[in-house]
Amino acid sequence: MLKTIISDINKNSRDVISAYLKAIDDVEIVLETEDFEFDETELKNINLIIFDIKEENSALILDKIKMMSKKYENLNFIATSYEINSELVSKTLKEGVSDFLLKPVLQNVLSASVKKIADRINNIPSKIAKTISIFSNKGGAGKTSIAVNCAYEISKLSKEKVCLLDLCFNSQDTSTFLDIKPKFSAGNILNKLETSDENLLLSLMNKYKNSNLYIFSIQDEINLHSKFNPKIVLKIINSLKALFPYLIIDTSNIIDEITVSILNASDLIIYPVELGINSVRNCQKSFELFNNLGIASKIKLVLNRFVQNSQVFPADLEKAVGVKIFAKIPNNYSVLTDAINKGKTVEELSPDSNIAKAYKNLAYDIINTDFIMLNSENKLSHNHGMFNLLRKMGD
Repeated sequence: MLKTIISDINKNSRDVISAYLKAIDDVEIVLETEDFEFDETELKNINLIIFDIKEENSALILDKIKMMSKKYENLNFIATSYEINSELVSKTLKEGVSDFLLKPVLQNVLSASVKKIADRINNIPSKIAKTISIFSNKGGAGKTSIAVNCAYEISKLSKEKVCLLDLCFNSQDTSTFLDIKPKFSAGNILNKLETSDENLLLSLMNKYKNSNLYIFSIQDEINLHSKFNPKIVLKIINSLKALFPYLIIDTSNIIDEITVSILNASDLIIYPVELGINSVRNCQKSFELFNNLGIASKIKLVLNRFVQNSQVFPADLEKAVGVKIFAKIPNNYSVLTDAINKGKTVEELSPDSNIAKAYKNLAYDIINTDFIMLNSENKLSHNHGMFNLLRKMGD
């Protein structure tokens, strides 16, 4: 039963939303109120608060939501408003609010939003799992730091279970970044994979502290890469996609059949690059590869370790590659290094730092990416490019 509070200063709006909720199975309206003030006894067993928000009261309400979210893990929020303001929508959703619905609220839209929350609470997997790979063919580009911190931020913002899959066989750095010890060796995992079920797969993973982030990493072994092939890797990916709404993959920077298979299976690929002549040239070559694979349209360029006074400008990179920059991560070496040394995410160590805010914004933009459009853009050219590249590898 989804125990719900409706908070709206307008009684007519409360009555409409109440009527819509009563038509949904397994929803119980616990309280209808005109203000956004609740005591602890009211919130203890509440799953959902539907509230009205305006620009004039947004700061106060969002501060309260931030405090309530930290204290009550299963509490979800849906915002409603007459104001069509992109800045208001953006800052509301960034505080972990599940949906922002325009008034007058439509019954089918509210029902879909409530059902999504109910499915999440009941651990029913989303119908369309999103697979996001972090890839660069250049070592030291910041691939793992983006994978780790974005996976953590996506788990917080979406309130969904997120799996961070470490397929960077030559380093396996996610374990170091989050100060965890993988539970199993490659041999253990491969032996059990054929008969895997949900409980077994979850048992192979480390859950990161009190979060929705699970890490699928493998104990270091000699020649770890040789134990895997594209078929096994894709089996792991597909098994995890059945369990997790979001799958974040830290890939190898070695271009081989396994890496190509991972990129092929991904819905979105984050490509980190720094501003510099060599990096720009390498990026150009990479996009030649992406075009040959037929996957260039699902590549998102992330400017990593960005500094304002660089001799190469962001516009130079965009012109050279022919792709707009998706996000910028500032060069905050001290905070990032300190977080790695302490086995924490940047958000946990320094939530108000510029780099923590940048990772949060990147995660927010990933969540709000139109994955259906990306997939449709890649269907026509994808298979032909993949076949040609794999044939060249075989030669």
